[in-house]
Amino acid sequence: MAVLEFKGYSVEELSYQKNRTYQAKKREVDLNPKVEISNTFNQDEIGVTVTVRVGSLKGTAAPFVVVASVRGTFRYQSTEDTGHIGVDTLVKKNAVAILYPYVRALVSSITNASNDYPAFILPTINVAQVLDERGSNSQAAD
Repeated sequence: MAVLEFKGYSVEELSYQKNRTYQAKKREVDLNPKVEISNTFNQDEIGVTVTVRVGSLKGTAAPFVVVASVRGTFRYQSTEDTGHIGVDTLVKKNAVAILYPYVRALVSSITNASNDYPAFILPTINVAQVLDERGSNSQAAD
């Protein structure tokens, strides 16, 4: 049995809104994705939510805003943690690394379905490195 058992995920939020004031220019659009992570602990069950916000409705620089939020449920098996990694490290790094690809797929799908712009593919991230660089800050990546 695994130290951190992934029980499944659900989509908490998925939205796309077109920026009607967007002005297309002959330059690359910087959508500046922001990742937020939150955790809840209930005895041996752990909930981890990864939320990504891409784009903006403010101003004319971004053509849309997308919000995708996925909540995963995990179970920590302390008896299997022979390396004494600890629940905090496993949740902060492994759980986010498990959930982030689901968020990436949702963002790509919804932006592709808009039929106005090509699909936006979130960059891959090294979760451990990003979280270490940010410390305990809840915002994981820009």
